[in-house]
Amino acid sequence: MRMRRTLLASLALTATLGLGACGFTPMYGQDGRAAVLSDIAVVTGEERIDFLLQQALLDAMDARHGRELYQLRAEVRQSSIPLGIGADAVVRRYTIRLRVDYAVYRTGEIDPVLTGRASGSASYDLSNSPYSALVSEQDAEERAADMAAEQITAQLLRALHNMDGS
Repeated sequence: MRMRRTLLASLALTATLGLGACGFTPMYGQDGRAAVLSDIAVVTGEERIDFLLQQALLDAMDARHGRELYQLRAEVRQSSIPLGIGADAVVRRYTIRLRVDYAVYRTGEIDPVLTGRASGSASYDLSNSPYSALVSEQDAEERAADMAAEQITAQLLRALHNMDGS
């Protein structure tokens, strides 16, 4: 049993050293590429969906206390699409779709460093109760904003990776 633990520990150590030797850089480590994302300020519009996207981006990029060397400006377009019609000919299911066009600017500059587009969608069932219908719709908006924020974060990390030439 003790021999097995020693073997597993040495195998884990060898794998760790091998990753370091090949130039592996952790994406979310303290010195990883994602640390650069914390220096991006997020600017969105004034609607509820804009706020939800801004909060999701700040959380995903850990950018609440960064140095704000860059600014991400996002424009959100939201649509609600009816999906399911019940036997009574009333729509009972909707999908919230977001399309986010964004640009990243170095603080104080006019030309963007990077531009991109992301999307997010989430469905919800329409209830007979007005309160639960509103809560379901708001939950779907939040999930769609989270999905778009994850896409934007992944695109930013990919762009950083490509800029490094790694």
